Amino acid sequence: MTIPAAAQRKSFVILPLGGRSVSFPAESVIELVAPGKLQTFPHRTPWISGVIVRRGRTIPVCDLSRLLSETSAAVGRFYLIVEWRAGGTFDWCAIPVAGECELASAEEILPVDALTASEAPHITGFLQVAEERLEILDLAKLIDEHRPSLDASAAESAS
Repeated sequence: MTIPAAAQRKSFVILPLGGRSVSFPAESVIELVAPGKLQTFPHRTPWISGVIVRRGRTIPVCDLSRLLSETSAAVGRFYLIVEWRAGGTFDWCAIPVAGECELASAEEILPVDALTASEAPHITGFLQVAEERLEILDLAKLIDEHRPSLDASAAESAS
């Protein structure tokens, strides 16, 4: 049995980030919302701006720019709420978006080469949109890459 071409297409949400754009699988996106009241508190995680409350949940606001060493957007026009899974658990994360998000689909995902896989395991593939090749991000892997610095900060504050 062959699967119709339309069923083989995957959808992605593309968002601007500093001087480039990145993408997430559309099935990981919960919603795009207007920014609400950002609650800040003292903490040692530099890529967490604070939290918002949405649908009765407390959602951390993750500065994706800092995780990817990009110029941080001052204030987002919207929050892209993305679900990420690590092991058997999942959580939501709100990502400030300063520009316009787009929805794109592709039949073919460009694979990651060995060098990219070793240097940036959070990239699961590439999406070709016109002349631009966009990274497809795995938020759980990206956060996990920064976990050693979190563990070091926790150990430092415990001393």
